[in-house]
Amino acid sequence: MLAVNPYASTRGILGYEPRRHAEQVAGLVRTSGAAIGAAIDPDGEHLTLIDDEGHVLSHTEAVLALLVLVSDHLLGDRVALPVAVTDHAEKLLAPHGIRVQYTKTATPALMDAASEPGVGFAASLDGGYILPGFLPAFDGAATFVKVLELLARKNVRLSSIVHALPRVHIAHETVVTPWEQKGTVMRSLMEMTKDRELELVDGVKVRHENGWALALPDPEEPVTHVWAESVSDVDARRLAQEYARRIRQLLR
Repeated sequence: MLAVNPYASTRGILGYEPRRHAEQVAGLVRTSGAAIGAAIDPDGEHLTLIDDEGHVLSHTEAVLALLVLVSDHLLGDRVALPVAVTDHAEKLLAPHGIRVQYTKTATPALMDAASEPGVGFAASLDGGYILPGFLPAFDGAATFVKVLELLARKNVRLSSIVHALPRVHIAHETVVTPWEQKGTVMRSLMEMTKDRELELVDGVKVRHENGWALALPDPEEPVTHVWAESVSDVDARRLAQEYARRIRQLLR
């Protein structure tokens, strides 16, 4: 094991850039021939994984890879994931009889779900992972140790899991939305899409034949986020742009 900058400092915390640090670790993985790499944020809560080929996993790739790893060893019958997660999460878990319990995107909602009986794993979409059997809160170091254990149990390298993951096509748009109009926008969007299947766990999620679109007001900024998933990057971007256009029309 090679530890790099294992001690957090105030200056280091203020200048910490997750992607840049992960790329530095990826370079060390490649030059040293390491089996795996990890960059843990200074707060100790968030984790970025690097496989044995030096590839920095996106947060979506990491979530799916962890679902593959925990699916055979889950202490429970459910995993808690934010409503904006890819549909591939459900598809990976279904053969193992494991259900996805969708939550709001906020950390407290995910932690509350992780505390419920039957939930054996939880993950955010920004590198936060919860192992309820250990602690119902984000813990980057504990997650990394669990990844090492599960890779050893399966006798596989992380890169082989990553290569086998399905391609994910999710697009993201933002629409400037005055605070006083956020509620009106959500209600109007529900009315406009009432003929489709809706999920109202957080914001308004609209199901389409080949994917979904999610409109979610930002809790801290005068912005509405729009995520969309489809069968290709082009289709996902088109769907996200369509809902962003509808929201802009509602604001006129």
